[in-house]
Amino acid sequence: MLSVAGVSDLVFHILRGCALWILCAGLPLSTALAAPPPNPRAEERPRIAVVLSGGGARGAAHVGVLEVLEQLQIPVDIIAGTSMGAVIGGLYASGIEIHALDNLLADLPWDDLFQDKTRRRDLAFRRKEDDYNYISNFNFGFKGGSLQIPTGLIQGQRLELTLGLLTLPVATIRNFDNLTFPFRAVATNITDGEAVVLGHGDLADAIRASMAIPGAFAPVEIDNQLLVDGGSAMNLPVQVAQEMGADIVIAVDISTPLRKREQLNNALSITGQTTTLLIQNNTRDQIERLGSEDFLIQPDLGPVATMSFDQLLEAANRGTMAALALRKELSALSLDDEAWSAYRASLERPSPVPPVISDIRIVNQSVVSDDVIRSRIHVDLGEALDFAVLARDIDILYGLDVFDHVNFRIDRLPDGRNQLVILTREKATGRNRVRLGFELETDFVSNSLFNIGVNVTRVPMNSMVAEWRTELQIGQYPAIKTEFWQPLDDETRWFVAPELFFQSLTFGQFDNQGNELAEYRTFDVGGGLGFGRQLGQWGEVRAGISYDWATADLFVGDPSLVPKIQRSDGQVFLRFVADTLDNARFPTEGGLLVARAALGFKALGSTNDYQSLFATAEYAKTWGKNTLVGDIQTGVSFENEITVNNLYTLGGFLRLSGLRPNELVGSDMLFFRLRGYRRVAKLGLLSFTIPAYVGFSIEGGNTWLSTSDISPGSMLWGGSVYFALDTPIAPFYIAYGNTNGDRQAAYFYLGQVF
Repeated sequence: MLSVAGVSDLVFHILRGCALWILCAGLPLSTALAAPPPNPRAEERPRIAVVLSGGGARGAAHVGVLEVLEQLQIPVDIIAGTSMGAVIGGLYASGIEIHALDNLLADLPWDDLFQDKTRRRDLAFRRKEDDYNYISNFNFGFKGGSLQIPTGLIQGQRLELTLGLLTLPVATIRNFDNLTFPFRAVATNITDGEAVVLGHGDLADAIRASMAIPGAFAPVEIDNQLLVDGGSAMNLPVQVAQEMGADIVIAVDISTPLRKREQLNNALSITGQTTTLLIQNNTRDQIERLGSEDFLIQPDLGPVATMSFDQLLEAANRGTMAALALRKELSALSLDDEAWSAYRASLERPSPVPPVISDIRIVNQSVVSDDVIRSRIHVDLGEALDFAVLARDIDILYGLDVFDHVNFRIDRLPDGRNQLVILTREKATGRNRVRLGFELETDFVSNSLFNIGVNVTRVPMNSMVAEWRTELQIGQYPAIKTEFWQPLDDETRWFVAPELFFQSLTFGQFDNQGNELAEYRTFDVGGGLGFGRQLGQWGEVRAGISYDWATADLFVGDPSLVPKIQRSDGQVFLRFVADTLDNARFPTEGGLLVARAALGFKALGSTNDYQSLFATAEYAKTWGKNTLVGDIQTGVSFENEITVNNLYTLGGFLRLSGLRPNELVGSDMLFFRLRGYRRVAKLGLLSFTIPAYVGFSIEGGNTWLSTSDISPGSMLWGGSVYFALDTPIAPFYIAYGNTNGDRQAAYFYLGQVF
């Protein structure tokens, strides 16, 4: 069963579209089958229940049915729903008007609904840094000596936050009988397969449990019960409505139909059919409970599949048509205008006044200090709650990548004041994060490059969210770097960071036709100590001291060439980084700036005194599906000798395409590039959606052995055209490149290009 989920971006849609929000205390949910108390407005007529089944995107048909019921002036006294039916039914029961619910479904950013990834702008700066060398989307946990797999592909962070926001108008109501319409949601106890009827507690939690698709969404624990999607136990909860006291049931079944034999041609379709059989069987049992005065509406949803969220309007229209087909029969339940007006007036809608927060409390299930969490909550006490600020604060907390769950509730204190409660739960997969990176380049002739890297980060190391990050790379450019990063204050602004590193680089000496004359391999080992300040999520400034020893050995070539270069380097440095890119692979907006200045001193162990400067800048701008990205890099060493420690290289795909990888080497470098690309498709592979792009680049630059050699006439020019896929492993390119001098190459490239 697939169900509606939410994303944090929805916060802003909600704030624009709905002005009615109010919150209250969070008490535990419980199983509830008891009937609600008699409703005065139903004393002289039969009590009518609407029962809504699960069915993913097909559930938009429920909205069409509810619209027809209102048009026919048919009163609703009870609502029960499962999965998508719990979403639609719960929101409607919370007091959201049907036209607002219709608009809300149409405005949801469905492309992001089933993702749990924090928007990059809200990631901690340390996590943004991980993007550059270890670009794979796969992020594993490591605990107890083995890799840890989450209980669901989606932990539900965005889903929980969105449902909390959607149900804010009735967050003060802990008994679902006291909603605008008495309501029940049905979930499944995963330990015994029994249906669990949820009628008390937090409405958002009840909906979230009812739609927790096993394997896709992490289960929800309520009252010591581990709950998942209710479809496998009771997809059409007719029995629940009857036990709540319904005299007449209007049941809407939008469950997925069984596949035909010719469609059962692979493992996925057969597995899906097994689940559908289970759902269809329990749905049939519930339909058999309907009496002669009850109604069963089964919309013909045709091409609308469980995941067809781009066809919500079609599903809603088909729901409308199915209800209108029974208009004559349903009209027997209609009220006259006077009775309908009285009924509508009796419905209690939530207050539009946002709550004033008097206090903040942290309920923290992690090693992270409560003070660290509290410092990131910027709610003004004594003021009306600003939901946009709260949602952003929660996103930023989650972006630390140490929590499975960050959410909130508001408790009503005995004296009537409102207390904001922030709820956090540490990652169940452990504190070790493992992330892979890949780089593969070939020109299909003789030049190739391959590296594979792994980033292992242990976080949190302590209550201040310290972390130990180790990066290992093997291949043509082996390297290892380990850094311990220790914040010095609760807001993790100031920090100290010692590090050790080793790296090796292979570069060649070439003639003008690209023929290799010699090949050198460098070895560089050292360490440093940095002290700095983080600038929110977008940047960092760091100063420090470092020492390294480097050598460049002749690996291939004429022995009469310089056989070996050695150098030690003791320096003080200053580095500034600003990163506002929305995507590290194919950005559509934002920028990146990295600048590093260093002063080498003999007194610190350097071979000689020197000054060096490196800077790179990138900016992206998008118009529709078309994006332009401008890049510029420069590195200068103010001394007249080759410096192993400050070598810069150019050559290879998108770095003067047409030249061999790292064909150009020097102590000084200038390079700029303009990239343009257009997203042309989104390809489906298993559970992944892979964007496809076509693009081009215009490139210029060179390297020099001395600043005195730099001149406009020595610049090289090149460009490329390419097709790219943004795969979960790494960006993949097939390209053709050309650099002046009729140097050209075709490329197969897997990895990130900076």
